[in-house]
Amino acid sequence: MPKVKDIIEIIESKAPLRYMLEFDCAGLNVGDMKDEVKGILLAQNVTYSTIEECLQVGANLLITHHPCVFGEEPDEYMQRLVAKAKEYGVNLYSCHTNLDCCDGGLNDFVAKKLGMQNVSVIDGCARQGDIKPVWLRDLAEQVGKALADDCVKYVGDGEKIIKKVALCTGAGARDEELVLIAKDNGVDCIIGGESKLSIALMAKDLGVGVIDVGHFTSEIACVEIFKDWLKDYAYMTKVSKTDIDPYKPIK
Repeated sequence: MPKVKDIIEIIESKAPLRYMLEFDCAGLNVGDMKDEVKGILLAQNVTYSTIEECLQVGANLLITHHPCVFGEEPDEYMQRLVAKAKEYGVNLYSCHTNLDCCDGGLNDFVAKKLGMQNVSVIDGCARQGDIKPVWLRDLAEQVGKALADDCVKYVGDGEKIIKKVALCTGAGARDEELVLIAKDNGVDCIIGGESKLSIALMAKDLGVGVIDVGHFTSEIACVEIFKDWLKDYAYMTKVSKTDIDPYKPIK
């Protein structure tokens, strides 16, 4: 059987921890590199449900995009998740901003899914690229369909023609610097999640469109990437069925 370190080496050969942003806590958050891996579960998030699911499917390694710990003093919920994982003997490994930033990682994967061409890196993790000219409101609808997201919103003139976009999955639409970079680089629209009102107002004033997508829906493709990278261990790898979008549309 492979050990935890063997699985991690495969992932970090694709998404090295040196790409991790300063605030991040990616890596082996709970567990032992020397543990033998009996089964692997892939998910975006560490939750009570995904830890319980590990027990149900016989997995002792949970690989997620989001870490379950942040900062020097994890909050009570995070502490309980850690305690539950230790109780069940589940190793917790996260591949977070290093997956966002690496070549062939999450932003590149989603950029391809959205049909972006001539893709290049801007502002660390973010990507910019060209798309077939389309109205902003129609692009928002296309993005929603591509990401299976029923809660997409947009900022700006719906009939503005969009030819060049910037993409930053997760909380990318709340990045003030990205809006300024977009403006300076002729980017017509930013695609990302968790935009703040102040950022939306600034983008509108600067003439930069924003398509606000769900954090979950923009990053759930992480499991597809992990699954591909770990194809040699497909026989012991499962994708979580309990890690689902917590947000529901009212329509």
